[in-house]
Amino acid sequence: MYKSGKLKSSLIVCAVFISLVGIFYAPLLTGSGFLWEDLLFYSYPSANYLAAAFHEWRFPLWISGMQNGVPFYTNLNLTAFYPPLWVLAIVSPGGQVTVLQYQFYLVIHYVVAGIFIWLLLREHRIHPVASLTGMVVFVFSGFFSLHVIHANVITAFLWLPLQCLFAKRIVDCPCRWGNYAGFIVATLISFFAGFPQVIMYDSYFVLAYWVFIYIQKEIAVPGWRMGRLSPGIIRQFLLAALLFLLAAMLGAAQFVPVAENWSLSYRQELGFDVIADMSMPWSRLILGVVPDFFGASNGDGSGVPFWGFNRDTIEFGKWNAGYWMYWDFGFYAGQIALIAMAVALFNFRKFFREKREFLFFMTAIPVVLLLMTGRYGKLYDLFYYIAPGFSMFRSPPRVGCLFELCAAVLAAGLMDMLLKGKEELNLKRPCFMLGAGYCALFLWVLILGSTVFPELKDERLMKHALGQTSQCFAFFLGAALLLMWLRTRTKIRKQTDLNTWFSSSNWKVLLLSAGVALLAFSDLYLAFHRVQSGKTDPADYYADKNGLISQMQKLRQQQGPFRFAQLRDGKINEEVVFPRNMGYMHPGYEALEGYILFNLKGFTVFHTITNQRALLDIQNVGVIANSDSRTRQVSLSQYTNSLPRAKFYHDIRAYSDAKALCTDLDSGRLDYRSTLGILEDECAKYRISTSTPPLQASAQIHFTPVSSDEYRISYQTTAPGVIFVSESYYPGWQADGGRYPVIHAFGPFKGIVIREAGSGVITVKFSPRTLWLGLTISGVTLGLLLATLVVFVRRARRCGTSNRDSQINVDVVVKNRHSAE
Repeated sequence: MYKSGKLKSSLIVCAVFISLVGIFYAPLLTGSGFLWEDLLFYSYPSANYLAAAFHEWRFPLWISGMQNGVPFYTNLNLTAFYPPLWVLAIVSPGGQVTVLQYQFYLVIHYVVAGIFIWLLLREHRIHPVASLTGMVVFVFSGFFSLHVIHANVITAFLWLPLQCLFAKRIVDCPCRWGNYAGFIVATLISFFAGFPQVIMYDSYFVLAYWVFIYIQKEIAVPGWRMGRLSPGIIRQFLLAALLFLLAAMLGAAQFVPVAENWSLSYRQELGFDVIADMSMPWSRLILGVVPDFFGASNGDGSGVPFWGFNRDTIEFGKWNAGYWMYWDFGFYAGQIALIAMAVALFNFRKFFREKREFLFFMTAIPVVLLLMTGRYGKLYDLFYYIAPGFSMFRSPPRVGCLFELCAAVLAAGLMDMLLKGKEELNLKRPCFMLGAGYCALFLWVLILGSTVFPELKDERLMKHALGQTSQCFAFFLGAALLLMWLRTRTKIRKQTDLNTWFSSSNWKVLLLSAGVALLAFSDLYLAFHRVQSGKTDPADYYADKNGLISQMQKLRQQQGPFRFAQLRDGKINEEVVFPRNMGYMHPGYEALEGYILFNLKGFTVFHTITNQRALLDIQNVGVIANSDSRTRQVSLSQYTNSLPRAKFYHDIRAYSDAKALCTDLDSGRLDYRSTLGILEDECAKYRISTSTPPLQASAQIHFTPVSSDEYRISYQTTAPGVIFVSESYYPGWQADGGRYPVIHAFGPFKGIVIREAGSGVITVKFSPRTLWLGLTISGVTLGLLLATLVVFVRRARRCGTSNRDSQINVDVVVKNRHSAE
């Protein structure tokens, strides 16, 4: 009876939750709303590129359609190793992911996130119906709802509850190897999800939670001593670190190449000022109690635009905008969660006695809030210098993801205590304090708000801020009344009987509990559902509307490969005619621009060149679109002045560094049509001659593309030299398996060294050693883990058989003794 009742309640809770997800994300599921921001520009097109590659039975290593060619699989945000994305790519018909397919794929992750938090709450013995409130708070709160535009943020973060679940089980049952395997798999998949900043925050959180659970377990044993506790904490910390290390080694196929890419990018050189630039000012903590106080950024542009960005940032000074701070600053978890936090604070002793493990989530909240304020809270400064990883990622407010988990657990814990008849729980005082706080906030905004926020002098903004505050206060009153009423009903029963949960005597409590969850959902729905209202259809956004791409493909077949450049008033720009990531969607289309995570340092220097003609020529531009801001006209023309994709140079000039080389390119002192600029150290390493070439030196060359990862170059030359290839230099490109050295040319481009006169055909292929090294580490680690598992399983079975045989022998001896007596 008990098991069937628990199963029935669990199924109903999950069904209700899935229905709520469907309501919240209805625009994405029905096609009335579309992806926007990073999903539109980045995640959706890159998923299509992966699907197209899988359709051709290859794993995409390189994409030539963006930024003169960049590695695809090392760009973490593209989640090239994420298993669910592989499933989506494989099942997509014809290697094309439809918009609706991708939106369903994304929404399914929210369902999975709810199931994972439900499992964690059930592990803490939270009532199934109380768990529904925690699921709603976790999945529909600010961080999760607003970061729907960042697919990899969501896919990386949703595994945190599962990691916490297995961490708790490992501490509670250290002899069950399935818990270790579950922790490693959950951690590994979160790594593959591809947002390392969230992964880092989650890892620190799990480590702290793991140690806390161990301490709670140890001090519950009578006679515990601090002297025994410290070595145990060290052992648990090392065990957790070992499991994280094993997960990282299993993911070495991704991590080793990414580490190489990181070392070649400009991101490793960012200092504290840039890393902590987008910190959240103290005044923006209002967003934790009034979600849209400063307006909103959403896909359809409706309502009051977000005006609460931090103007004191480098980003605002550069872009004169900051609408993206709306989803980075948003961390509102709803009125139920706020009341739960206040109740936990006012009932600290009761929580310590009955929900002691929840104190971890309670004490984590102020730490998270301080870290979110970044350079304003000073705690982030400490973490930046002593905690590995904090100095690598921008935007400290993203640590707010941990706030959502803590809020969800506390909300579920409060509901659980009420459902189980904890009548001594103090509700009135925390509710009164919160209500008074909302009233004070309303009066402060009305009377003094414009002195802190000059924007509130605008009557429209003032009405909006007061309206949002009033709406939150109304939800607070509704939540407080429901919780009071629920406590009154459970007082009568003293203790809710789980076996008869769906009996007629409990229907009022059931309805009240469901009402609390639905009120929490309504609160968060009104706050954040508009962010799903993108009006740009990605299929239409990336369509070849004017047939220009098809025309360029025909031209490419006639003249060989070339790139498309978009100019504004004669200067290289982006998105004049096509979106900047068009190369993901159309094979053969190649452009100068593109949005990637790791911009190579070499191109950072190269793009300092102001000589537009040199930039266009060296980057093999064949067609340009120029927008004239004066006439507002866009002109399209074929550009015939650029260098071919591959060109043979006999005249070589060496430079001490790329900066000096680019300076000469910019000034015209280096004639790039007749002379190739290379680096001195590579010139000495490969013994490349820089002397004047023979007067009659000549060469013929032909470039033949094979795939994005491979091409062939046939050449015939009367003297040694270097073949310039207008493509990004990146470690891993090999010419005839390493027979011909590949060097830097004109700074960030490629050169293939030809040491003697003659002719030949060179196959140039992208075969990165770091990928094979990573695959080897991953394979060896997997093999060792499987072998270890087999050994332990066999040993466990052997021990079990021995124990059973011993028990049988004991039983036989006892039986014979009784017979003899």
